[in-house]
Amino acid sequence: MPMDMPLPPWKQAPRARPVRRQLSREAIVDTAMAILDKEGLDAVSMRRIAQDLETGPASLYAHVGNKDELLELVIDRVAGEMPLPVPDPEHWQEQARQMIKDAINTFVKHPGVAQVAMAGVPSGPNSLRSMEATLAVLKAGGLHNQAVAWAGDLFGSFIPSTALEHALFQAGGKTSEQVKEYFVQFGHFLRSLPAQEYPTVSALADEMVSGEGDERLDFKIDVLLAGLVAVSDRMKAQDRATAAR
Repeated sequence: MPMDMPLPPWKQAPRARPVRRQLSREAIVDTAMAILDKEGLDAVSMRRIAQDLETGPASLYAHVGNKDELLELVIDRVAGEMPLPVPDPEHWQEQARQMIKDAINTFVKHPGVAQVAMAGVPSGPNSLRSMEATLAVLKAGGLHNQAVAWAGDLFGSFIPSTALEHALFQAGGKTSEQVKEYFVQFGHFLRSLPAQEYPTVSALADEMVSGEGDERLDFKIDVLLAGLVAVSDRMKAQDRATAAR
């Protein structure tokens, strides 16, 4: 047969079918993360994940019990991205500060995860490792055991709520310049309020809208850590007074 003659259809090799990705818990979480990062939390559903994996929703339940379990797995995947330091008693406050910032930044990269994290206590292996590292850093600082234990709950509320606030600003589609301009206008509004009715607000208008970069976050963390030390010292004093009776 001449080289330029096409082969008859019955002699042509069958077209290779695309290899479907093997269904597994990891593949399901990978797909959920991809949808989350691109389209946000509202787009994540068992039906949508099944569609992207070219399977039926029922097949997912052999690997993930329900959407709540899936979201727990997603949170744990995110927790695995957070750097965990080796506790250093001499620099525990710097370590705690950096852990808080790293966790906030990690949550912000994955829209909606902070919202989910606020609804429960993550208990996956990565989340537990993060919890262990946080408590170990605080304990290395010599804080009262009860203060360390409850600080874990405090951090668990502060970090996702702060991340959610940042994410909401990003979701608004405003540039950093537009956000800055918003606060300038808000400052003008506060200063325009009648001083006789709002004396403190109008007097502090400039201070209320001030702050560049991470200044406000640094202030919040300063207050959090200073308060933690103060409460820990008070607990230790109470223990000493109880022991002396």
